[in-house]
Amino acid sequence: MIEDARSQSRDDITLDILSILQVLRRRILLIGLVAAVFVIATALYSLRLTPIYSATSQVLFDPLVRQPFDDPNRPSRTSAGTESIDSQISVIHADTVLRPVARDNNLSEDPFFGEGAPGLMSQFKSLFGGSQAKDPGTLEAQETDAVKALSGATSVKRVGQTFVINISVESPSPVQAAVLANAIAESYLADQRRQVSTASDQAATQIDDRLVDLRERLRKAETDIQKFRAANNLQSANEGLLLTDQELSGLNTRLIDARAALADATAKYDEIQRVLKNGVDDEAIGDVVSSGTISSLRQQYAQAARNEAQLLADLLPSHPSVVRARSQLDRLRGLIRDEVKRIADSTRIDVQVNQERVANLEQQLKSTRDLSSADEAASIKLRELETEAQATRQLYEIALSRAKEISQLEQVVLPNARIISPAVPPDSPIFPKKKIMVILAGILGLMVGTILAVGGEAIRIAKKHLLPDFSASAAAMSAMPAPATPAPSQLERPDAAPPAPATHRSGRQSLLRAAQMVRPGLKLVSQLPWLPLDGDIDNPRALNTDAISLVQDAIDQYYLGGRGPNRRFGESVDQILDDLDPHASHQSARIVFFTSPSLGQGQTITALALALGGAHRDLRVLLADGEPKQRMLSHDLSLDESAFGGPLRDRVVSFDELGIDFVSLVSGLPKYKHHRMSVRQAFEFAEVARNFDLVIVDGVALPQLTDDDPLAALATDFLVTVSEREEGQISMPILSRDLLTIADGRPTGLVRTMTGLTGPTGPTGRKYG
Repeated sequence: MIEDARSQSRDDITLDILSILQVLRRRILLIGLVAAVFVIATALYSLRLTPIYSATSQVLFDPLVRQPFDDPNRPSRTSAGTESIDSQISVIHADTVLRPVARDNNLSEDPFFGEGAPGLMSQFKSLFGGSQAKDPGTLEAQETDAVKALSGATSVKRVGQTFVINISVESPSPVQAAVLANAIAESYLADQRRQVSTASDQAATQIDDRLVDLRERLRKAETDIQKFRAANNLQSANEGLLLTDQELSGLNTRLIDARAALADATAKYDEIQRVLKNGVDDEAIGDVVSSGTISSLRQQYAQAARNEAQLLADLLPSHPSVVRARSQLDRLRGLIRDEVKRIADSTRIDVQVNQERVANLEQQLKSTRDLSSADEAASIKLRELETEAQATRQLYEIALSRAKEISQLEQVVLPNARIISPAVPPDSPIFPKKKIMVILAGILGLMVGTILAVGGEAIRIAKKHLLPDFSASAAAMSAMPAPATPAPSQLERPDAAPPAPATHRSGRQSLLRAAQMVRPGLKLVSQLPWLPLDGDIDNPRALNTDAISLVQDAIDQYYLGGRGPNRRFGESVDQILDDLDPHASHQSARIVFFTSPSLGQGQTITALALALGGAHRDLRVLLADGEPKQRMLSHDLSLDESAFGGPLRDRVVSFDELGIDFVSLVSGLPKYKHHRMSVRQAFEFAEVARNFDLVIVDGVALPQLTDDDPLAALATDFLVTVSEREEGQISMPILSRDLLTIADGRPTGLVRTMTGLTGPTGPTGRKYG
């Protein structure tokens, strides 16, 4: 029995949503005070913090900039990819950029970046011991520390996918932050220019060194060529050819011309000999011999031939004139033959001269060709020397031209980076964000205050229920066999009942609780006997006006001290109220949720009987119908469902003859269809329940009940009714598990109904639903 009391006390310490809301409403001042303390403390702390300002300078890095004298057809020397921007960001963080800034702004003596101003002890020592100069190593270390601090306070980021770089510097002074941001940007640009100048100087120095070497190599190569020419008698002409090659080319040309002249002279001589052999023909002579004398003689011969022809036309052949004309023709023919012979002799001489000339040229050509063959090996070596000298000369000319370009043109360089937005002193610090800190502190204070309020209430309840008076419990256990009258409580009726029945009820109730236990995990609260009523026990209507009157009479018999066959039913109802009494001490209202494995288990009449019993104890009782399928209470209490359309508090009906109030939670809903109450309706029902001491809910069957049902979430106690004759057909372990899962630590109990019925067709009576 003591263990049951402890278990029920542990179940009763849970806080539901409504209890938490009530605690928060009662402890609103505590929560506000905690939040105010957090806000004030945070505000004071933020005032003690050193503000940090951030100034940003923007630099545009354009990798596509071309220098004025760059070849437009040559690709740019700088990549335009992401890696180029990332490289520049790393360069800005480099020591070569930050160290000049730290040195120029004396950051090693700055309180934020360096060791700061000398302390009081240092000044005191220097006053008496004199100032001691720091060694170069110490100064270098301090400057390095300042550079590291400046690097940590500097943030360099790329703006999106652009070529713009933001250089941000954090400092306690807004002016110093802007000065350092601009100084880093200028140092970066100066480093870029310095890098270009250094690279140009190094390139010029290397090229000059290379020029000296190339010049010596070229001089040596040309000297070797001249020596080789002199040693091998390989002289060059104006066109770069050797004299032997040039002479051989001239002899070939002359030999070709001589052979052509010989061929012409020989052809002419042969033709003249043919003419002389065949006789002198005027026409043939004209085609072969071209001479002025021959032409004159031919003209005279033609004139003499015409004279002869004219004379023969007029005179006889023996006429003296004809004879003279014929003699003239013969003389002219002889002259022509003599001239042709002379020309033939001259042509023969020309042929002989040409033949000798050709022979001489052929002999010279053969001699020259032999000389050229002898110099061929030397010419190969000479060409090798000339090729090497030519390559060296080209390298020397390229290096000389580049050296002049660097010395003259590299001084004109366009920068590929520039400052587009210098930093300005910021107006507000980036740290601390006082408004955000105060808001977050207020939220945290509200959370802590809520935790303190709810935790305090939980501790109070735990102390009340988890630290019972064991001595009083032992005394109560020892007093159980002896008849005693229980102390009046909230659930006991105030009017005095007959002493004997009350004493008998208290003693029997204690014995029953100590002796009777049902399945593990679910306690047997009471056993309601069969309530006899004339009629058919198989009538499906489990509740009507007669049944309500019968239940009311049974309750009245017990509480008014009467005697009758139904007194035991009222006593069992009172036993349920006694079991609820220990759990009602810390709540303004007990909300008892009735359920059952199925219809016909006595759930509705048990809920009605419990409400009537509470009314006899002068409790404000609200009976709620939450069973949407049959709606027995709503129907048998003669309620008009059309009148239930307003707020829930306006739908509460008072039954003075029964001493209870009633509200239907299922009116206006489709019949025989499962309905789940909304969260808004659950809160509205909770507000109505605050006005009552005891609320009895006739709920849905256990198979339709879920652990997240809003109406079940409001319940403080769960009672399940099971008829005695159907208990063997129900898996009680599963029923206990389901109910305990839904109750989630809240008090639960089993009410066995219809006890004393010998069989399904036992004594005449009335089933109750």
